[in-house]
Amino acid sequence: MPYYSVGQSGNHWSRNFNEESSLISGAVVGGDARAASIFYNPAGISEIEQSNLSVNASLFSFDIFNASNAWGNDIEFFTTRFVVVPRFVSYMLKPQKKRNWSLEFAFLNNENYQLEDFSSVDKEMDILSSNPGKDRYNAFYSYNNKYRDDWIGVGGAYKINPDLYFGISMFASFRTLSYSYMVDIEAGPLNYSSYTPDDSYYTAQYKEQEFVKFNNYRLLWKLGLIYKLENVSLGINISTPSVGLYSDGKRAARKKSQSNIYDPTTNMRVTDYLIADFAEKQDITSAYKSPLSIALGATWKNHDQTRVVYSTIEYFAGIKPYRMVDAQENYEIINGDPLIVGLYDEWLSFVWGAKPILNAAFGYRWTKNKITTVMGGIRTDFNYRKGLDYHPLLESRTLKSFRLNKYHFNGGITTKVKGQDLMAGIQYTFGIDKNQKQFVNLNEAIEYNADNGTALQGVKQNNMDAVLHSISIYFGATFNFSRKEN
Repeated sequence: MPYYSVGQSGNHWSRNFNEESSLISGAVVGGDARAASIFYNPAGISEIEQSNLSVNASLFSFDIFNASNAWGNDIEFFTTRFVVVPRFVSYMLKPQKKRNWSLEFAFLNNENYQLEDFSSVDKEMDILSSNPGKDRYNAFYSYNNKYRDDWIGVGGAYKINPDLYFGISMFASFRTLSYSYMVDIEAGPLNYSSYTPDDSYYTAQYKEQEFVKFNNYRLLWKLGLIYKLENVSLGINISTPSVGLYSDGKRAARKKSQSNIYDPTTNMRVTDYLIADFAEKQDITSAYKSPLSIALGATWKNHDQTRVVYSTIEYFAGIKPYRMVDAQENYEIINGDPLIVGLYDEWLSFVWGAKPILNAAFGYRWTKNKITTVMGGIRTDFNYRKGLDYHPLLESRTLKSFRLNKYHFNGGITTKVKGQDLMAGIQYTFGIDKNQKQFVNLNEAIEYNADNGTALQGVKQNNMDAVLHSISIYFGATFNFSRKEN
């Protein structure tokens, strides 16, 4: 299932792989992960009885996202999106001559999302102290965040004895980030009347821009065990922190400027400035780390195995705040204004990090008959950036994003047709975040705020509430091969 979330969402469990594990919300660390075993617990690869090819794709996903007051009081960030994207392909091999061994090869999309908004504010208001009467206040703002993480993996499992399985998998991760943010504000007289000595017309201006783009290639490993009892199976899966291999396509830029601004409390003109810098390629280092995680799972089956209950918890370790993008600034500030010098600190750095998080998932499977199985599940997906302390780095150098806690609800059926398994399902996701600080406040603007050095905008309030609704319908097929393998 393609999950289009809020830019670099900060959630570990937004993925879903569109096969049977999806219908029980991925609560399969204790067993029955089937084609998704390579990801959830590679020991489960040993559970297959014959080789098979699994191909799973979304029919569609429709998202509605709203963040009230994001650009100012009563100015919302609102977007909808309809997408159709393939997700998961795997081949599971059961060698006939070495029945205790099983192998799997897979391509999967771990995360794939985009969030964007573009609009403007254009109104009449009295904002410029140098011009009596009303002025025209105009602001353009935009936000665009695209992130994709594709994995290619190989895994193997060994059946130590009929009750104990061990597995390991290795993935290469290909991550792409493209992010931009812009606020461009101008204010000027409604009429071309003079308020300057040379009878010229000019506007007060404030502008802020950020841009980041890079590709990052990494490796990680998963190790798993499954222990089976008569009606219960227990599992553990350990995912290593990712190891960086290479980055390319690297570019970063920041720009901030203001001009023709007066402090209304003193009627003195504020220093004009332009701070802008750009770096690319070998002048930038970039990385996007993933944490150590430990997952525990349990699966319980009734006496005839027609009803199964699944549970999984996963602990994700924290990641100490780090510079996801770092570059040496090229421009030397020569103005001695301490405010401007302070603005330039870590100018081309973009920082990231993660808090420790514990998520839980629960699922249920009912085998109605030999042909049809009904499944459902629920899982939490807490945000790992919510309340994160970035010290000693600057929180102002993070990517602007929304920090939603999400809850996923799944359901669907599988059916057998001529020995092949077909699956169809639905997922509803609800995400929420309250009292986040506004990106900017364009609705209560003043000419200049000496306390924080901002121009042509209001004081940012902690009243941005974000809500996500997402519905995805997907299907998949598993083709079983009974012929003998060499």
